[in-house]
Amino acid sequence: MTDTTPILPVLLTGLSAGVVSAATAAAYSVFSPRCQFWAPVIRGIPQRDGIVLTFDDGPDAEVTPRILDILAAHQAPATFFVIGRHAREHQEMLRRIAGAGHTVGNHSLDHDHFGVNGNRAYWRKQVQETQKIVADITGQPPLLFRPPMGFKTRSLAAAVKEAGLPIIGWSARAYDTRPIAARKLAAKLLRQSTGHGILLLHDGVDPHRKSAAGQAHTAEALPAVLAGLAEKELHVLPLVEALLDKDRAGKDFAVGLQSAAS
Repeated sequence: MTDTTPILPVLLTGLSAGVVSAATAAAYSVFSPRCQFWAPVIRGIPQRDGIVLTFDDGPDAEVTPRILDILAAHQAPATFFVIGRHAREHQEMLRRIAGAGHTVGNHSLDHDHFGVNGNRAYWRKQVQETQKIVADITGQPPLLFRPPMGFKTRSLAAAVKEAGLPIIGWSARAYDTRPIAARKLAAKLLRQSTGHGILLLHDGVDPHRKSAAGQAHTAEALPAVLAGLAEKELHVLPLVEALLDKDRAGKDFAVGLQSAAS
């Protein structure tokens, strides 16, 4: 029996499915914080009973001091992934972060939501200018980089690799950039918190969140978060030191850190 199925519709259907599949894969490679297609992403630490606190988008003149006071009261270290333009505006606050022994990471110069369209020159500026701003203020350039919103592209990955910085992701977040009661924020984050974890919180508001009310609720939730971690017997560790603990870390955890620290 002769097959009379029209060939063109079949070909077009197959072609359309292929295009959609390719587009989906491309979008995932950029917009998924978990994806490691363009570059390795560190999303945990080797210590089974350890956990790391990270704060993005600062420094902020009001919230960052509150968070630093709480961390000091609990003797808890943290990593602050700062936006370069905020660091330049709040230099004393950046000095206080570094002076308290916390780690300062690079979170780009502008945190532009459309930065995914930027070429390598754009990302070189975003990374290198923030490196220089932090180094000029604190005397030490950042050793770590976190992409804005966790988005990654080939151009971003190339610029970050050129700077010798490992890319840091996270294992848990409470989406504290949205309005949420401090009690609910703490409970939500603690439910996700396990050993080997890197927790994502925010002490600042990125320049493009025009309607944001600020991060006061994050500071309000932090004491409960720290108390909850202690109850779970999770030790809050400094990120760089945890990743460089060769006796407990696999190779994946130390990617790029040795060259960045040298």
